[in-house]
Amino acid sequence: MMRSPLSRREFIKLCSTSLVGLLLPPHLLPRLDADAATRSSPQLLGRVQRERYPLYASPDANAEVTAELKMDNLHKITAITMGHDDGSANQTWYQLDGSGYAHSRYIQPVRMQINPPAIMIPEKGCLGEITIPYLDAYSGVDTGRKRLYRFYYASTFWVTSLITDDEGMAWYELLDDRNYTRFYIPAYGMRLVSKTELTALSPQVPYEEKKLVVDLAKQTLTALIGDKVITVMRVSSGVRLPEGGFATPKGAYRTTRKRPCRHMYAPPSDFGTGFDLPGVPWVSYFTGDGVAFHGTYWHNDFGVPHSHGCINMTPQAAKWLYRWTTPTVPHDQYIHADDQGTRVIVQ
Repeated sequence: MMRSPLSRREFIKLCSTSLVGLLLPPHLLPRLDADAATRSSPQLLGRVQRERYPLYASPDANAEVTAELKMDNLHKITAITMGHDDGSANQTWYQLDGSGYAHSRYIQPVRMQINPPAIMIPEKGCLGEITIPYLDAYSGVDTGRKRLYRFYYASTFWVTSLITDDEGMAWYELLDDRNYTRFYIPAYGMRLVSKTELTALSPQVPYEEKKLVVDLAKQTLTALIGDKVITVMRVSSGVRLPEGGFATPKGAYRTTRKRPCRHMYAPPSDFGTGFDLPGVPWVSYFTGDGVAFHGTYWHNDFGVPHSHGCINMTPQAAKWLYRWTTPTVPHDQYIHADDQGTRVIVQ
């Protein structure tokens, strides 16, 4: 049987030593030990990314379905295993809470890291990263605030100021870089990204010697210096449809425009329902019309096409690519462009 969420009494105990508990979404901590709200939890958790997601008795899509998991519920990942070879690119399964198995496709691995608020925010702002499974964003900090979005683990935002409300709770004011308005989130759920995390990787290598090769058939990205392979990783490119759809364009490009965070949006069309994704992390554009490499928090199915044309990556992989490619974005800027970008071949 699946372990039930914490009781109200357990939840209050969990949060009693910290203001963190005042604004946590109601089901954020159902799978954590009772002292996890005031420390960084080493426990690897799985956040469910789809409603009614099936849990199986064994790591096999033909096995008995023992439960349907709810969107945004959290479960302990107690084992990671490979399913039987069915020819698919992603055969990774997670055992959840020691009892059943869910395919990794729509389970986001997350951890719990509670953060003290910053002492001050730089005049130009700085980058922040969400470090808890999810966090609600609001229109303000007063009691009449409205919930605007839910932000997810590993998403990134540009922090513009630190605010304290009437009850002493610390909040970060964030830039909505799509509408140029503001979001407000409790500060405990975000860490500020240090300057050292934004420095270039392999800066001594001339920009012309670095190259990225995207293989659409294999759903892989290869980074090279000259002819030497540095790394190969799985990605998710655009979904190909008979009508054309969102296929990633083949050709030769450069990563000439980058930003550490982006609110991505597209209206519904004949080919899809559209999307509204705040805080997309580590964005490296390589076409003039917005196709980019970027981190992804809405699926975990790399090796399989999923996107509207971009190259989806894990947030960790996208951060590495953001730092390894040129141009290098200054730590105090949330958008930067340079014609000496890293070469990109999509084939």
